[in-house]
Amino acid sequence: MPLMFLDTVDLHDAFSRAVRLNDLSRRPVAFVVAVLLVITAARADPTSTGTFTAATTPTLRLNEVFASGSVPDFIELYNAGSTAADLSGMSLTDDPLLPRKFVFQNGTTLPAGGYLVVFADANSSAPGVHTGFALDAEGDQVSLYASASAPAPSDSIKFGFQVSNFSVSRTGPSANIWTLTTPTPGAANGNPATTAGPAVLKINEWAGKIVFRLDHDLIELFNPGAQFVALGGLRLTDDPARPTRFVFPSLSFIGPSGFLALYGADFGFGLDGDVDPIILRGENNEGIDQVTMASQPRDFSTGRNPDGSNIITNFAVPTPGMSNQTSLPGNYTALLNSLRITELMYQPAAPSNAGDYEYIELQNIGATMLDLSGVRFTNGLDYTFPSGTLLMPGAFIVVARNRAAFLSRYPTSGGMLAPNAFTGALDNTGETLALTLPSPWYVHILRFRYEPAWFTTASGGGYSLVVPAPATTQAIDWRERTTWRASTSLNGSPGAADAGSPLGASSRIINLSILTPIETSGQDFTMGYVVGGANTSGQKPLVIRAAGPSLGALGVPGTLADPRFELFADTTSTGGNNDWGGSASLANAMAAVGAFAYTSPSSLDAAADVRISTRDNSVKVSANGAGTGLVIAEVYDATPEASVTATTPRLINVSVLKNIGTSLTAGFVIRGGSSQTVLIRAIGPTLVTFGVGNLVSDPQLTLFRGQTAIGSNNNWGGTAPLTAAFNQVGAFTLPAASLDAALLATLEPGDYTVQVTGVGGTTGTALVEVYEVP
Repeated sequence: MPLMFLDTVDLHDAFSRAVRLNDLSRRPVAFVVAVLLVITAARADPTSTGTFTAATTPTLRLNEVFASGSVPDFIELYNAGSTAADLSGMSLTDDPLLPRKFVFQNGTTLPAGGYLVVFADANSSAPGVHTGFALDAEGDQVSLYASASAPAPSDSIKFGFQVSNFSVSRTGPSANIWTLTTPTPGAANGNPATTAGPAVLKINEWAGKIVFRLDHDLIELFNPGAQFVALGGLRLTDDPARPTRFVFPSLSFIGPSGFLALYGADFGFGLDGDVDPIILRGENNEGIDQVTMASQPRDFSTGRNPDGSNIITNFAVPTPGMSNQTSLPGNYTALLNSLRITELMYQPAAPSNAGDYEYIELQNIGATMLDLSGVRFTNGLDYTFPSGTLLMPGAFIVVARNRAAFLSRYPTSGGMLAPNAFTGALDNTGETLALTLPSPWYVHILRFRYEPAWFTTASGGGYSLVVPAPATTQAIDWRERTTWRASTSLNGSPGAADAGSPLGASSRIINLSILTPIETSGQDFTMGYVVGGANTSGQKPLVIRAAGPSLGALGVPGTLADPRFELFADTTSTGGNNDWGGSASLANAMAAVGAFAYTSPSSLDAAADVRISTRDNSVKVSANGAGTGLVIAEVYDATPEASVTATTPRLINVSVLKNIGTSLTAGFVIRGGSSQTVLIRAIGPTLVTFGVGNLVSDPQLTLFRGQTAIGSNNNWGGTAPLTAAFNQVGAFTLPAASLDAALLATLEPGDYTVQVTGVGGTTGTALVEVYEVP
């Protein structure tokens, strides 16, 4: 039986999808499929605050702060006294835990009535005073300390979201009212900017089912008015009972006709793309705007089109911080479709300064030339491709950490080397990387995390991580271990395809798993698998698991406390496992196939690494004792990638026999360098001929890649292609008019799940099968 390969994220995705689909099935159809717009009638005008009153106004004080614009950030000091102020040993910081981030040099003075502009940047070669740190335009703070021993700052200011090319300054007769102003560095502060009330604001774009296109969930606000709007005190929530889940900090603003993109890290709560409201209220809790997400596609955003209107549209490419009517440049579409990271050297081997040999390889997998100008890494390291960087179809380009070191090791790869070097370092403990479209499009081409546990030879052994089949793999799958493998050669192969890449090699099923409950005491279920394939021979190494307790650590509720399994070759019991025991060799075997780690050596999960020589095999999973709860049962192909040949035995058929309950979620993983045709069946009525009782009378199946449905079937209909496929793989025949379900699909390498339900909510036992079709 085919089962899904579940890493931590996939496990949550599959489990959450099943729960949400069950919940949505009880709701009216219009509620499920429509995106609803609700404008909450306000009982009074919503309010916000555009000023902040300073507790003190010292003689030597912070006077103006500029954190967003076309010139460097700056912090302005003003001496309101009648004598010069000695700044020697005083300090500025944006972090209270590091009060001495910038210290004024001895002899620095500020004359009476004078202004000092301190640039908040690291450009020490430019004239003026430079702090070495920048300010965050989405909210930051600045503090002035009188000395190294000062227990508290002599002056400080906190601010929220800033408007480009405007500053916050002290205003008013007592210079104690901070507000939005036109920048006046080195001169008297300007008058406060005119602001309008927040009632005009619109929730303009939103995304709640983000996997890789953005960093986090998205809520974008739009100000359709001609004046600035102060945001201080406004409330943003997805729960009417908790209106203050996020409150905008003081000195937050949005400009005329402006857009403000807020991400999950900003507002601090997650959005549910299946069903969730988004509510914006005034500081007095009066309604401003509200929208409701429903059935949002993965990695899409939804928004008003045109901006601020009542017309709601889904966008395949989000437009955070920009008008929803902004067209994606044609070359950017090509970048999304064809630019891929194909090799990572994150832990090179060298006697010294090993990090200097780090590199990242990219390839154009498309048929047209790519202009990489402005393409940038926005997480994990810092690099932007210079203007005029072109990449021909099929060609590679390599970004190195140290160009001289790289060329000393790979002298023949200089023609593939990108200009300049990246700053930062690839983390040996794993890291999230983001390859992003040119500014202002903060949309990722790829975003994924690599892990050192994926392949031990790449984690300190001097080998790289490579993607053997980039042209046949979806961008979302870069986060999966199964997309990668260790390089064939020590030190990798920058600027060229890895010598061991199985491009054109036949793909195969490498993992099956099922997440399902043991519902009653003494209940069990059987997973079946067939090892073989034409012209193959020898034993097949496998890792087999039944996990319950360790699922709880992943946030899955109601797990089976103590699972066990028994192995069968044909009908002969060949062994099994109750508690895995924490053996180091078994832990290494589980890590090598990409299975999530068990919580401890003493956990009551079950696992075994075995070598199978028989063709027809099965695993019976049950509770050790009378327990009930969720369990995930898994079979992994443990053949090392580098040793796979045409004669290596494969998992050619996988299946599960189980009561489906409200639904049964099974899955499988295909790996290799080409597409693979599979036959998927969900059989109920025909099982009566094999003496199976309590059958589901009318099963239907849906095939997913990620969270996207890519195929389905209810009644198979006796079609000729399916009948031929049954005969080709040796599956038992089905009556042409039976209500069993079957689907024939040609699939690219990746992770797939199959959801089986009974038509009309019926339930009972079903056999779910996945066959490799030669």
